[in-house]
Parts: sequence; structure tokens; C-alpha cells
Amino acid sequence: MICPNCGSEYVDGVTECSDCLVELVPNEEFLNDDDVEVSLADWKEVFSSIDPIEIEMIKANLKGAGINSVSLSKQDTTKLTVFYTGSAAIKLFVREENVETAKQIIDDINKTEINGEE
Repeated sequence: MICPNCGSEYVDGVTECSDCLVELVPNEEFLNDDDVEVSLADWKEVFSSIDPIEIEMIKANLKGAGINSVSLSKQDTTKLTVFYTGSAAIKLFVREENVETAKQIIDDINKTEINGEE
């Protein structure tokens, strides 16, 4: 089950997002930004990380390139933790037709060296 508002993924049996307080939808179908029903089979994983900031940064870069992305995690958002140690990976998905371009953008980001003078 997935929250159509924030994209959090929940185990079977949970019917409401603990953060957004909205009804969850089945994994097989959820609404994208245009409120068009899509299937998870149309989306492919291109990246994963336990760092939510890294995921959001990559999502922003993909969006800048015109590629929509969705992030899903099995992290229990009902527990407040100070440390990310042991956190579940956050997986980043793009539509199948954007996989190669997305992977190239992510590779370019990961290869970029940060100069201390920048």
C-alpha cells in the first residue's frame, strides 16, 4: 500500500498514511502529479540510498531534466529516530522510457568532484 500524497509505502493491512492521514492505494496503482493512474510495472528503479536528502537532490536534478520520479521506502515513518543508521533504503523510480537518461544524470552527479573553493 502506498500513500498517494507523500509516496510512503506501507505493509499490507495498513489503510491510512500515518503522516498525511489519507487513505492508501494498492501498490499496483497510484496517482502521479497529473492524477493519471499508472502501474508500478511502468516504473524502474534507478537509484537507492538511506539518505533522504540525497534522494531529494537527485529527484530535483531529474525534474530539472524533465524526468518525473517517485521514491518509495519501507521505512516505518511512525517511529521518530535521530540517526539514520539501519534505516531502510529509499528507492528511486523513473518511467521505463527514462531509465537510461536518468542513470546517466545520476552517474554524472556521482562523478562530479566538489572543489572546496566553490
